[in-house]
Amino acid sequence: MSSRPARQVIDRAQPEHTDRDWFLRDSTWDDAVWVLAPTNLLEEEQLPRIRWDFPMPGGRQFTDPHHASLLQTSKRLFSVIRARSLSTGLPHRARTAFCYFIHLRVLLQWMGHEGFRRFADLDRASLLSYQRIVRQRKTRSGAPINSNTVRDYLQVLVYLYRCRDELDDGLSFDPFAGEPAGARARVSYGRYTPDAIAVPLIKMSIEFLEAGSVDVLRAREAYAAAMGHSLQWRRQGASAIGNSNSEAVEAMRGIPIHTPCGEQVIRSVPELSDLIDMLYAACFVVISYLVGARAHEVLHLRSGCIRVRPSRADENEAPIPVMVGALFKHESEYYGRAHEWVVPQAAIHAVSVLEALSAPHRLRTGRSELWLRGRSRSRTMGTTEWIQERDASFPIRVPTPATLGDYLERYAEWLKLPTIDGRRYQLTTHQGRKTFARFAALRDRTCLFALAQQLGHRDRSMTDSGYAGTDYRLEREIDQQVLEQSVLAWEHMLAAPQLGGRAGGEIIAKRPRFRGTRSKGDIKAYARTLVQAGLTLAVCDYGYCVYREEYSACRGNALGPNPIHREPSTCARCLNFVVSSHHRPYWLEQARQCEELLSEPALPTQTLKIVRERLGEASAMVHSIDKSTKERHGQESQV
Repeated sequence: MSSRPARQVIDRAQPEHTDRDWFLRDSTWDDAVWVLAPTNLLEEEQLPRIRWDFPMPGGRQFTDPHHASLLQTSKRLFSVIRARSLSTGLPHRARTAFCYFIHLRVLLQWMGHEGFRRFADLDRASLLSYQRIVRQRKTRSGAPINSNTVRDYLQVLVYLYRCRDELDDGLSFDPFAGEPAGARARVSYGRYTPDAIAVPLIKMSIEFLEAGSVDVLRAREAYAAAMGHSLQWRRQGASAIGNSNSEAVEAMRGIPIHTPCGEQVIRSVPELSDLIDMLYAACFVVISYLVGARAHEVLHLRSGCIRVRPSRADENEAPIPVMVGALFKHESEYYGRAHEWVVPQAAIHAVSVLEALSAPHRLRTGRSELWLRGRSRSRTMGTTEWIQERDASFPIRVPTPATLGDYLERYAEWLKLPTIDGRRYQLTTHQGRKTFARFAALRDRTCLFALAQQLGHRDRSMTDSGYAGTDYRLEREIDQQVLEQSVLAWEHMLAAPQLGGRAGGEIIAKRPRFRGTRSKGDIKAYARTLVQAGLTLAVCDYGYCVYREEYSACRGNALGPNPIHREPSTCARCLNFVVSSHHRPYWLEQARQCEELLSEPALPTQTLKIVRERLGEASAMVHSIDKSTKERHGQESQV
């Protein structure tokens, strides 16, 4: 096992701390550069550093005597931020505190430009001007910063007001009049990946791991073996390395890689580097979207993290597979709080792929992390980390969430995911968790306690407030989602040329005709009117339920369909059921599967009867859609 440098671990900010630089490592309070003591493994891999000598307007630096008083106040403010979260009272992680410094620096540079020497000199008019400046800021790519980042900028102002007595210089007034900074920043809680993006993203990631992971691993081993053999004999100059690369590429060329975009042959070392990065991205997507773990929690996973736990509900039930790790949100300890997530088979496979990917690095370093990588900005050099004969001093580290974000951005482009309003949707490392929580909450309002346990929340109120708002906001968001689905479904049924199902003909006969250039807007307005009048739909993959209790085949009540008895076979014979061409592929696939089953020899009589019934239902749905189409064409020809 390789030796690692001793670390200074800051577990928590204790009230008895008397040293004002207790959170620093290898630096002191009066230094121009602060090195923050790490509060978890990822921060130790890349220690957060704060430079107080940043430039100010007028050509000065913030460490110049001209700013001495404001500098000391700013340092005390940072120490307060590091020691105490305003929402929980717990210490912030070093990386989180570093992000607050970035926001504080922007405020200080703006104050220098406007001529303010103290925080107490700021008034309401100046803060409104500062908020406008913040909202106009851009990311590195040139896009406007999101509302969450705006909130973090404004949160610095909240600290200046609430901690004014500790600082002896702060805001004398509440900058937001008791309103949360998130509300002022118009933060939309629970940003998730839209279904149009999430479904193909997850599907193709699972396919890539199942069909292509072994191919990529074989190609990596072929590359490492060829390079290792060549480098044993050729260690003289760049030309030898070039020849080694050629031999390695030739060794990989015979291994076809099965990807969601088709079969691929590796023709260069950078292509192998990209495929390995894409494999890591696929592993993260599957774990994040199907388990709900945060990026930091995924990055802290270790080899052997998949365990099996007996079912507590019934001893006869199959054991439950779990993923063992640690939570770091609102946890001050260096190693976080132990936690177990229930995991599906796809996530278990993703972990096994990570174990295979990291095996060479774990063997070389004696460490157990699953995300160990060799750091390099070069795509060509990015593969040399896998060469066994490479110098043992080659740095092997756990990537940062920012690196994961880069993987996701390239992965989305590589998969050619659908666009939203003509633009490529930007994935972030936290969207998987949000999407997982939304999927569970919108489909079963009773599962929030289990969801809170899965996400690692100490209390369900955290699940409500962080992922769907308070109980009232949760209900409102769920209802709003249902209403929006109903509006879109009504728009489709009002404009669709054909509708099937037992209620399809009734809707076509009674719906108004929309003509002219404003027909699209009229349809949208009419659909919203129907929903507001109480005609809310139950929307699913195989059709629409225009729910009326007296006709309900699933024995629903005044609140809606019965979720226990509601399923395709029941809906197919219900007077409330509607299908359109949008649902035709589903019923065609059901018919195909039933026909395959019927071709099986020695099928039991009872099974044969059920399959024939299902085939008849599926065929009837397809026929009703096609019949509606023929009738419409006949009416148009008569006109």
